[in-house]
Amino acid sequence: MAKDDIKFLIKKIYAKDISLESPAAPKIFDDKTIQPKLGFNLNSSIDKVDDTSYEITLEINVKTEIPEQVIYIVEIKQSGIFIIEGASDEIKQGFLNVRCPEILFPYARENISSLILRAGFPPLFISPVDFNALYQQELAKTK
Repeated sequence: MAKDDIKFLIKKIYAKDISLESPAAPKIFDDKTIQPKLGFNLNSSIDKVDDTSYEITLEINVKTEIPEQVIYIVEIKQSGIFIIEGASDEIKQGFLNVRCPEILFPYARENISSLILRAGFPPLFISPVDFNALYQQELAKTK
C-alpha cells in the first residue's frame, strides 16, 4: 500500500484513572523552607481493541517528598483510542509507540499540573518527553 493510503485517526482521548494523595497536608503548607525531591515515572501500554483500533495508555507517577515525608503523589492513566489502517507493521509500530504517546502526553501533563495546583501546591511543569528516542532505545535492546 502506498503511504497515501494510510489512515490514522484519533477516536477518543480520556483519563482512565487519576489520583492525588497528600498525606502531609495541611501541616506541609506551613513549612516554607522545604526543598522537595521529585520523582517521575512513565510507562506506556498498547492494547488492541479490534483489527484497526488500539488503546494506548500512558501511566505517569509523580512523587514529591522530603526526607521521611511524602508531600504528594499523583498517578494518572491517560488513554486514547486510535485507528490505524493501511500501514505496514513497521509504520504501525511507529504510530503506536511514538505518535500516539506524543498526542496523549500534553493531556496527561495538563491533568497532572492542574491536579497539583488544585491541591494547594505550586504548579509542576513537566518537560516534554522524546518518545521516538525512548522507542529507539527499546528497539536497540531487542536487537
